[in-house]
Amino acid sequence: MKSSIKRAGVTLACALGLAACGGGDGDLYLTGQLYNVTADGMVLQNNGGDDLTIVKNQTDFQFANRVSTDDQFNVTVKTPPRNSSGCEVFNGKARANYYTIAQIRISCTIRTHELTVAINGLKPTSSGLILVNGSDKQEVPAGAQTSQKMAKVYEDAPYGITVFQNPTDAATGAKQTCTVSGGDTGSGSGTMKDVDVNGTVVVTCV
Repeated sequence: MKSSIKRAGVTLACALGLAACGGGDGDLYLTGQLYNVTADGMVLQNNGGDDLTIVKNQTDFQFANRVSTDDQFNVTVKTPPRNSSGCEVFNGKARANYYTIAQIRISCTIRTHELTVAINGLKPTSSGLILVNGSDKQEVPAGAQTSQKMAKVYEDAPYGITVFQNPTDAATGAKQTCTVSGGDTGSGSGTMKDVDVNGTVVVTCV
């Protein structure tokens, strides 16, 4: 009889203090916002366990296991997204209450890669060639240039080189006509992989 009373007491103690007895069914869900998650592979943890998998383009999260009021939580990034160099956690460690459990923010840094365009046929006396990739606009210096670096591009982001302005030959006053080839599509566009694009997009001027 005494043994049964003792077991009942232990059970009641666990019900009142789930964290101390290893339970996870508290009264609060840990939630937060995600920024710059543009690829799969991200895994979050709370207190070194309770893994939570995050998918591409997810903007918020909620751990499946609840925590009890006043319990310590510590949200960390076990694995960043595949295309990220790392992620920073804000307000990820505190004692749980209705305010702190909803203030977690996680922001990831997406890797960037070089986009270098090969240039063929530009005359040494020609100037004014302008190339565009989205909002990035670069004027190619005068002279027999064989390449032009554009602004770096985020991994997994699209790119598309176009000729904004054709060059003019200062010696004759005639314009050269330039066309774009290469990239994933053959017309100067594609998706940035996990390596630099170096010379596979080609601008040919005649």
